Amino acid sequence: MTLLRALRRTVDSFAVKLGILLVVFFSVPMILYDQFEEADRQQRTLLLDSVQRQGNLVAQALVPLLSEFDAAAVPRVRQTIERMAQPDVSIKLMLRPSNEANRNSFFYIASVPAVPVDYLQEERAELIETGVLDRLADTCGGGRPLAVEYTNPKGQVEVLTSLTPIDAPMGCWVVITAHATDGIVGQSLARPYWQMPEVRFAGAVYLTLALVVLWLFTSVWRNIRGFAGVARRIRKDPGTQRSFSEMNRVPELNDVARSFDDMVRDLRGTAETMRRTAEENAHAFKTPIAVISQSIEPLKRSIPADDLRGRRSLDLIERSVQRLDVLVNAARRIEETVADLLNPPRTPLNLSALLEDIVDEYQENARTTGDRRVVGRIDRNIPVRVGADMIETVMQNLLDNALSFTRPGTEVTVTATVADGRVRVLVDDQGPGVPPGDLERIFERYVSIRDDSQRMPGAGNFGIGLWIVRRNIEAAGGLIRAENRKEGGLRMAVELPLAR
Repeated sequence: MTLLRALRRTVDSFAVKLGILLVVFFSVPMILYDQFEEADRQQRTLLLDSVQRQGNLVAQALVPLLSEFDAAAVPRVRQTIERMAQPDVSIKLMLRPSNEANRNSFFYIASVPAVPVDYLQEERAELIETGVLDRLADTCGGGRPLAVEYTNPKGQVEVLTSLTPIDAPMGCWVVITAHATDGIVGQSLARPYWQMPEVRFAGAVYLTLALVVLWLFTSVWRNIRGFAGVARRIRKDPGTQRSFSEMNRVPELNDVARSFDDMVRDLRGTAETMRRTAEENAHAFKTPIAVISQSIEPLKRSIPADDLRGRRSLDLIERSVQRLDVLVNAARRIEETVADLLNPPRTPLNLSALLEDIVDEYQENARTTGDRRVVGRIDRNIPVRVGADMIETVMQNLLDNALSFTRPGTEVTVTATVADGRVRVLVDDQGPGVPPGDLERIFERYVSIRDDSQRMPGAGNFGIGLWIVRRNIEAAGGLIRAENRKEGGLRMAVELPLAR
């Protein structure tokens, strides 16, 4: 099922469809061209056969005259050739006397249309150069259709279409037919198939159609990529005013762009509502909790010291109130975290200054650290694009977690550096570390791997701190992982993108 789903996703990919379209556009013309070229080749063969038959008819009409050729037969030979000649077709009669045996021995006897003798001599030299008379010089046989293109002495391009030999007592006669290239037959035989006007016209039409279709595809593709760019900008800077509707260039995608803009507004509104609700709910719960806490003090003074049952009840109430206060704070932090996931802040921030302030605050607050030192090794001026509140929440959770495991009299180290375009923040403690099998589990919701001796005063330890940390870091485009240090203790490694 997974393979089928992956195959379906591949087939549904826009890029795959565009690739298939390109393959079709390239392969279909090649296939059709091969088919049409083969049909044209067969047509040329038939045309050459027809031309050869025409030359044979001329030759057959001349056989009686050439068999007993003399001076009186010359006019009749010319009349016969003129009678069978056609527009755009030239017919020439050549003779190789019986006592000659090479191709240079062929001489013009007649030509239709008539041309000067010098012209005939130049054309004879051209024909000899083409080599078309070689076989006839040997055997005076083998009449064949031709498609030999040559330039006559007038500078005009003609196509030799057939040679028909006639063996007679006087020698080897040859009837040569040639077609001008500006005629239909000459055009069909002289030009390669791809140079035919209809082929070029069809190619131009097809290329235009292909370019239009590819333009449509690429414009939609570019628009979709533009949507992705807007989404990335909104993710990096939620305060950006860039909208999908402003970026859209395809009218048919206007509804999609407006829907995206509405979704962004709804998410931003939902996130802001969740933040306000979390703050209001926390404030609403804090008031009765504070009242209960204040009411416990006079009760303590009014209950005699020897009333053990009453004292235990008050202690239970006091611990429950503290626990309830921690739960309220945890619920507020969860709701704020979820709101940040929907609309994470992406404001420019000097991470170095913020981390130094947090470290200084923990160094001054002995009650929070419990005789444990927090040391900072932070590079100067590290720019990131993330909300200050989000980073404060992350660092407070990491430091609270590290301090709860670090032995009294030892220290927790915060290191911040920049390498390969990424910001790396390390929080190292000197505690017992975490079993290797639980290094990923500690980031799960409501997972806490500690005993009562590792609980900081006033901390709830409900297993949401590291869950919140991972959610905030990932919402900021970063990563976090836990690893045991070789020298002992746990390291929390945070990576964030460096602001550009």
